[in-house]
Amino acid sequence: MNPHIELLLSETWSQIESLYLKEKERIDAFKSYHSLQAGLRDYLKVGYRKGTASYKQGSFFVEIEEPFSWSDSAYTWESEVSIDELSATLFQEEYAPALQQRLYTLFMSDEYGSHFFDYRFELWFEFENEQAEQLYIHNEQWINTSKLTTLQQALDHFITDKVTSDLPVLPKEKDLFFFAKLMLNKDIIPTDVERVSSLFEQLDLKLFNFRSLYSDWQSTSTMALRFWANEIFLPTYFDAESEYNTTLHLKSVESLPTINEKELALFIYAALRIGKQDAEQRKTYLEYAVQLHSEQAQRYLRQGSGTIESERKTDLFHGKANDILQMIQIKLTAEDEPHYREALTYICDLLRADFPREYVLKFSSKQKNFLPIKGLAKSALHRFFANALQYKELHPLIAEYGELALQEFAWYNDVEAGEKSMMPGTYAILGLGLYSTDYFPLLIRYMKLVDTEHQSAQDHYPAALVEAHGMDASFVPTLMSVLLASSESAKPIKGWGDILEKDELILAWDTQLQSLEDYQRDQVLYLLCGNSAKQKAFMQKAERLRSSTHS
Repeated sequence: MNPHIELLLSETWSQIESLYLKEKERIDAFKSYHSLQAGLRDYLKVGYRKGTASYKQGSFFVEIEEPFSWSDSAYTWESEVSIDELSATLFQEEYAPALQQRLYTLFMSDEYGSHFFDYRFELWFEFENEQAEQLYIHNEQWINTSKLTTLQQALDHFITDKVTSDLPVLPKEKDLFFFAKLMLNKDIIPTDVERVSSLFEQLDLKLFNFRSLYSDWQSTSTMALRFWANEIFLPTYFDAESEYNTTLHLKSVESLPTINEKELALFIYAALRIGKQDAEQRKTYLEYAVQLHSEQAQRYLRQGSGTIESERKTDLFHGKANDILQMIQIKLTAEDEPHYREALTYICDLLRADFPREYVLKFSSKQKNFLPIKGLAKSALHRFFANALQYKELHPLIAEYGELALQEFAWYNDVEAGEKSMMPGTYAILGLGLYSTDYFPLLIRYMKLVDTEHQSAQDHYPAALVEAHGMDASFVPTLMSVLLASSESAKPIKGWGDILEKDELILAWDTQLQSLEDYQRDQVLYLLCGNSAKQKAFMQKAERLRSSTHS
């Protein structure tokens, strides 16, 4: 063996061994390992990088994990070997085979513990010379079939035990990440959109009433699909414009591989599921699928699924709907009660046909009404319902819409996901509550469903409600439901101090407070009174009034 190669091999192995021993110490410190994870280390790159500075000498390096495009995780060392003393032939015939053999033996063994290496390992050689020219590049991948089989069996058991099993058996939060990732790994299971969608949706249903787990699962499954789409599927058929411009272009005819129809079907499913949280991403993915000659994606973009009334046109309005893009478009020929009635009727008919509640509305109008509630986005959807609410004759139809639209853990797509996101039905139901006490039962139902961890507009609603109706003892149960739906960021209500000095109101609030859990009572008292001194004064007066009433 060439003496320079022999010395470089010794240096390289010394670097790898030092890094791996540190990793082994870290991994051994784990108290337990997840059954859906075969191991941690799955990548290694060795090479020589000249770098961008022409005056600066390059360096040999080792990477033990794949870096992000914007990061550098390489470990470098000062070698006794000069890159100028080596050739592509020496790397190909002596250096690479020797290092491959030693690494492969280590990978297939349990020398560093059974959970050190994953079932798959990717090895890269990437050497350039001092002129920053490519000298030797090579990569290969190995699979430990024994570990792979064990992982496949673990996934099968997990699906049976935690996914398709009946309640009360539930997966844990950390299970969700590994499960979603493995379901999209074709080493573990062949690409099968029907199986993926079936199991993902079974888990949706199973976790729906467990808020934290359900939210984690939606986030985790979306993240796994997005990673698969961006890092596995799209690079197969598209090239980025540049390192700093990620706009994708279809590969040339010469380099474009044969389209895998099963993977394309999974990509379209990913677009639809991701679209529940990111409508723009869904549209972009479907447009990429059209470039890959997907007639289904083209149909989705043009007319939706085909299962709903995608267009309705009368003398009063023109409505279009796409359930895949979760979009409704409304054009009115004039703005009055009959025109809004026809548009509302169309939207209600769509919801009865199971149109997604998480839609966005495209609508323009000369009237620019908005509800007098802080925190609501001034979107087209908000404006549509604020305009329609002006017509008392429409209130029963708007209430019907509210009943149809209500959906827990769902959000309108009228704004970007964030603090202004609203549960479907929000604009209609909050508006009705301001116009008439007849709709307080619907308002109470809404407040019981609202997600206080991800929505805060209801924090500003009590002030608007009292401004609209005044404070009356008979309104207290409704106001209580609104206060109980407040988020953690809610502040005490301003301007209620004088109102709460009335005996009948204090007794009404006190009656409602008695039925609450301690933590709920504390929440309501804080919002009603503010600081602890005012809360104490309120409770003392309520107790005196209660005693005098009973006596």
